Amino acid sequence: MSSIATSSAPLQICGMDVQDYLVKAEEFHGHLSPGVAMGGFLVDAAWRVLGPTPYLNAVVETVVCLPDAVQILTPCTLGNNFLQLLDWGKFALTLYDRETLKGARAWVNRQAVAAVPEVAGWFLRGAGGIVLPKDEVVKEIARRGPDLLLARPVEMPAALKPSEKVATGPCPACGESYPLRQGAACLACQGQAYYRF
Repeated sequence: MSSIATSSAPLQICGMDVQDYLVKAEEFHGHLSPGVAMGGFLVDAAWRVLGPTPYLNAVVETVVCLPDAVQILTPCTLGNNFLQLLDWGKFALTLYDRETLKGARAWVNRQAVAAVPEVAGWFLRGAGGIVLPKDEVVKEIARRGPDLLLARPVEMPAALKPSEKVATGPCPACGESYPLRQGAACLACQGQAYYRF
């Protein structure tokens, strides 16, 4: 298990005091959630295993809370496409160097969480824990975060961000620009629109 704290030193997340991180997380995320608190520790643990890299990419395995921790603490964002989202429902992430494909994966250790009822109630959805208000869960995560996760080196078979430019063109139905790899028309005009005019 990865443990990054000592009893004499205050906990830090990516070189930032935990409380400072929690303030930034609340501002960015819109509220302070246990997921974004735990996410900070996951990013920190993976980055410690990986080490510095100028070509950082990130993959998160859930679409809930964890992507925001990555965007707060790393240069990887949805907008620059260095952050990839997988909707696997796993509270885990991988940071990797897109040049060398060496990386580090960090995930919540279910057994360690199960031993902490204050966090287990949140993470295990009430099974084997006590259900507390989210601010109490955040306090417990801030106190114990590094002890609740695991991290290890990994190797990526390929970078998840495509390095080549995507060919685009006008959709023959609506006229909007779209990636030509989607077919003869944009996805909206193929019946996949999430909106109606």
